[in-house]
Amino acid sequence: MEGFIPLVIALVAVGVILYLSYLFSRYLAVGAAKINKSKYIKVVDRVVLGQDRMLLITMIGEKYYLIGSSAQSINILTELDDKDIIDSSFQERLSGDSSFKNAFKRFQR
Repeated sequence: MEGFIPLVIALVAVGVILYLSYLFSRYLAVGAAKINKSKYIKVVDRVVLGQDRMLLITMIGEKYYLIGSSAQSINILTELDDKDIIDSSFQERLSGDSSFKNAFKRFQR
């Protein structure tokens, strides 16, 4: 019975440490989001092509650009028209597979 009380105290201490870690990570995430928030430049979408290569669709002001990024350089590949940018939820509604259940059924045997 003497070993039970220290065990409970240790479990409570671990729970408190985990909860404080959770709160601290949320605090850091909110702070990082504020730092990365830009008034005039927004990353609309990104696709990772390799370890240090990606394509980005960015909105700068009112215009969209396709940007290629690597460890050595960043290049504007082309300017995109508004009609080239399709909202993903709109695209899902067009394809008819907007629910997870419908998408999952396609891959079942």
